[in-house]
Amino acid sequence: MKALPLILSACLLAACGTTPPVRYYTLGSEGPAEAAHAAPGPSLVVGPVGVPAAIDRLLIVRQVDGVRAEVADGHRWAAPLKTEIARRVAVELSRSTGNGRIVAWPQGSIVDPDMGLPIDVLRFEAEGFERVTLEAVWTLRKGGKDVAGGRFAATETVTAPGWDGLAAAHGRLVTALARDVARALR
Repeated sequence: MKALPLILSACLLAACGTTPPVRYYTLGSEGPAEAAHAAPGPSLVVGPVGVPAAIDRLLIVRQVDGVRAEVADGHRWAAPLKTEIARRVAVELSRSTGNGRIVAWPQGSIVDPDMGLPIDVLRFEAEGFERVTLEAVWTLRKGGKDVAGGRFAATETVTAPGWDGLAAAHGRLVTALARDVARALR
């Protein structure tokens, strides 16, 4: 009978090692080194970014069978999705425009920016491991006034199987959104 607590403890410790590791994903790279040496331009803060409540979480969400959502416990965004979107758009805008004064909200390096770029994500859905759809509305503001804006909608096919491919498709869509905004900045 004295051995029973030891056996139970050993079983509990053995069960702890069976949990699969949690994997973290981003929407893409920080950009090439030359982006850090970009020329100064008007300061722009990307964000805030609003996302639907269903995906406003660290866990990656996929739509399954049209009406059922699967929340992946072992596959998570490295940062809140709205933060990741703002960061990726800021990096891509800096890269494509050559402007080195573009940052993601809520970073405080630019206290009173020349322009702001709030983005409202209406839909950012992964349909299984097949495709990802992004719909967003963005507004370019200067001096408190809207100077440009647009509605972006696109679907990206997941080209590599699994979660890595799914995260990459999300990132490609955010890059496409940034290109849409960059056309208005020129």
